[in-house]
Amino acid sequence: MIWTLLTAAGAAFLAAGIAQYARLLTAKKLPKWIVPAAAGLGILGYQIYMEYSWFERTQKLLPEGSVVTEVRETPAFWRPWTFAVPLKMGFSVIEPDKVQLAFQDGNRIARFRLYNFEQAFVDHVNQTAYLLNCSTAQLVPVSEEGTPQAAKALQLPRESTLYTLVCN
Repeated sequence: MIWTLLTAAGAAFLAAGIAQYARLLTAKKLPKWIVPAAAGLGILGYQIYMEYSWFERTQKLLPEGSVVTEVRETPAFWRPWTFAVPLKMGFSVIEPDKVQLAFQDGNRIARFRLYNFEQAFVDHVNQTAYLLNCSTAQLVPVSEEGTPQAAKALQLPRESTLYTLVCN
């Protein structure tokens, strides 16, 4: 986090320096406020770059063989540019080689962990164990004690990336 702060300050100084140089080239015909305004725009530009590159940077840190199953894009009114170009605020990942398959009552049941990454001031990663009945496409979360939570079951579309990776 300290590196992010230092880099943002560097972007501010660079942008302010460019604005100051532009003032000198125009024999100070540009207004004085252009220098702090450029510094602010430098910080804003750096922040926007960091937010939009978060998904790719985080994805590069994932273990070999990990597959992204879902990407969540969230527009926000305080970031009006996200309505034109959506910002990836979270994504889900599965490791297909760690899926455990079993047969129970004629149904193929897959047990796996789904990792949910959320972009925030400090990034969050939640992992949840799931059971997926490949016959009915029913996704059931598993508690930390290892018991299925049938009340929280979800019906997955069979064409979803998660269903395809786990059951095919």
